[in-house]
Amino acid sequence: MKIALSWLAKYIEIKENTKELEEILTFSGIEVEAVENIPALPETVFSAKIISAEPVPETDHLKRCLVDIGNFPCPEKTEDGYLQVICGAPNCRTGMMAVIALPGSVLPEMTIAKAHIKGIDSCGMLCSEKELGISDNHSGIIELSTETPIGITANELYELPDTIFELEITPNRPDLLGYIGIARDLSAKLNRSLKMPEIKIPEAKCKAETMPLELVNKVPELCPRYIARLFNKVELKESPLWLKSALIKSGLRPINNLVDITNYVMLEYGHPLHCFDYDKLAALPEKPGIPAIVIRRAYQNEPIITLDGKSYLLEGEEMVIADGIKPSAIAGVMGGNISAISETTKRIVLESAAFNPSSIRRTSYKHKISTDSSYRFERHLSEYSAEDASIRATQLICELANAELCEVTYDSFPFPPKPLILGIRSDRYTQVIGYELEDEKIRDYLERLGLKFLQYGTWKPGKINDIAEIESYSSENKQKSIKAQYYEIPHCRVDLEREIDIIEEIARLDGYDKIPVKTLPQRIMDRHSYRIKKNAVDYLVSRGFYETLNYSFSEPDLLYKLGYEDGDRELEMITLKNPQSSNQSAMRTSLIPQLLQNLAYNLNRGEKNIKLFELGKTYHRQEALSYEPYFLAGIVTGLNKEEHWQDKASPITLFWVKGIVEELLSLWHLENWSVQETKVPFLSRTESASYYLENKELAYYGKLNSIVAEKFDIDTIELKQDIWIVQFAMENIINATRTLKTHFQEIPRFPFVTRDISFLIAEEIPYSEIIKTIAEIERNIISEVTAFDEYRGKQIPEGKRSLTLRLKFRDKEKTLTDERVDYLIDLIIKKLRETWQIKMR
Repeated sequence: MKIALSWLAKYIEIKENTKELEEILTFSGIEVEAVENIPALPETVFSAKIISAEPVPETDHLKRCLVDIGNFPCPEKTEDGYLQVICGAPNCRTGMMAVIALPGSVLPEMTIAKAHIKGIDSCGMLCSEKELGISDNHSGIIELSTETPIGITANELYELPDTIFELEITPNRPDLLGYIGIARDLSAKLNRSLKMPEIKIPEAKCKAETMPLELVNKVPELCPRYIARLFNKVELKESPLWLKSALIKSGLRPINNLVDITNYVMLEYGHPLHCFDYDKLAALPEKPGIPAIVIRRAYQNEPIITLDGKSYLLEGEEMVIADGIKPSAIAGVMGGNISAISETTKRIVLESAAFNPSSIRRTSYKHKISTDSSYRFERHLSEYSAEDASIRATQLICELANAELCEVTYDSFPFPPKPLILGIRSDRYTQVIGYELEDEKIRDYLERLGLKFLQYGTWKPGKINDIAEIESYSSENKQKSIKAQYYEIPHCRVDLEREIDIIEEIARLDGYDKIPVKTLPQRIMDRHSYRIKKNAVDYLVSRGFYETLNYSFSEPDLLYKLGYEDGDRELEMITLKNPQSSNQSAMRTSLIPQLLQNLAYNLNRGEKNIKLFELGKTYHRQEALSYEPYFLAGIVTGLNKEEHWQDKASPITLFWVKGIVEELLSLWHLENWSVQETKVPFLSRTESASYYLENKELAYYGKLNSIVAEKFDIDTIELKQDIWIVQFAMENIINATRTLKTHFQEIPRFPFVTRDISFLIAEEIPYSEIIKTIAEIERNIISEVTAFDEYRGKQIPEGKRSLTLRLKFRDKEKTLTDERVDYLIDLIIKKLRETWQIKMR
């Protein structure tokens, strides 16, 4: 569930910053899964009017627009005082009000620049919601009301900056499925007043005989309450911007004023609503001429087509909202198209109901339909909240659709539930939570939550329907009676059924951090560190490596053989006062010497294809204490896999070892690393590399120098094989990945388009910088950039190299056209020329 801070602030004063509010929500039991900040936009992004929109010759969708930006100063204006803009949006047309970003405007994913498209200057951009960072809607440019003045900034239009919280609501708290519920909970936590919307329903002008209705509830056990309000002379039109903006920020797409109103009230009160076209409702056969709404079970094999155009065959257990003949909706799940609102709708029925949660849950699961409506109904909504939502929607329909309210309200409420009364003992709170809380404090917390205090009395367990059942408490006879407070539970808190539920609410409001901890939990392991190391070991084993285990003791002479010199950090070893032997006289500072000894041992016994690794600590001096970081080192030589007659093996090469390193870094989700020259003395300078992230080394690989190999009794001339070494600085990797989170990414629905470009570029320019330059242009559409050819030769000028890139383009919202891709290619080439002075081949 997404909530916008600007909308939430309409019900409760918010003084805290985003981080503080996130912590308050989380420690109140409302889990914050994600926080998205929508920044303020530049003042050069504002409302404007399209004076004309003419097709660009030889294109199928581009239009040359003249845009009136009012008195805003802009040197690119034409002689008539308009701005010329090229736009490819399908809804772009003459006379519409839109949002324009002038050249130089910095948007969330791009910077607007003056462009030359199909021989025409384009001075700005007509923006979609996605380009402004408001939503993912990229289907067309923003269409404002024709009454919107020119020059209103996007910040005013969309209440920016804003913050969007994505919340995970537990199934037992349906009262939190709307803004008012969240505000009510914060009101209790922060002890601030709750500001409810002012509701004034206009006088009913439509007489009952004008719009008669037959309401029949055949399954009151499945539908304990059903409210129907009728409206005449409804005007179906586009919603005002404040309503559309509120829905967009909360993750819903605006459709029309009636649908938007029901969605708005659902988000506000947490209770779903639905509108039927009154004139499409059939009458009961026995009562012709009177449109009917019948709440019943579906018939066996009864068909229905829902609003999304899908057909379902009902099995007889589902509950439906039908007219006199056919089902008009799958109750609590989705409406049907037979009575859907359309452009011809003039009279409507507003439904607000409460359904049995188990029935909705079974229907949703059986037909694999999950909607905002079913999500709420299957968590048990109160019968009384149906009336609150209906009244609020009535007000908005009369205001925003200029509708006339019918004087009769149809309300099927056969068995109103009796008020629930629960008691709580302060002594029991102390026993369960672990500390005392005064009666006055308990009462204060519960009244903030909306519980109505009734009286003190002698303790009586269970649910109480009549306060007269409670005996008065006598302080003179404490041994025979236990003091308790009694409260009437508000209808919205269907989760409060027992004393322990109330105790949990008090503890939540008072703060879980106040609960005393008698025994601190013992942290016996770092789970994140364990997972990262286990991932590495599992991966190397899967690639044919064998793990070795060497002593933590070593000898300094081995490090001299590697090429280290006095003053190098590796030679500052911690020596043992009484070593068992000379070759175990110091604590090791590197895993490499012992791995070379392991390699020599195996080579001397006839093994030629060897892949070994070790994961272990090294020991370094650090003032009075030692520093003991983990490293993962590997050594390989020979063939890259087992020999097979059908699949020939090949010698291990630089690229095979490089692939091992980069695959592991990718497995840990490490990105944005840089490649630098390796500083270790025992590797070849030309066939080695180190990987850094924020100036900390992550890993290195390289070919072992033959001179170093000979010092470890390995004759590379006789061996006729290269020896490769890799090492990972596990401490740096563990710290770099500790705060990383894995995010779900939807599988793309639309195909990608491939283009190749080839150009000359200076040799000193890193490939990573070229990728960054390209990504800045359209990060969400340029999905992949690969360098598949690099050439240096006689035809290439000195200091240059020929680079060929393969670019993949994909739009998540629609299929890309050739014109759009060509336009992006032109932008990429222009950017590369301006930034790196490339020359196309």
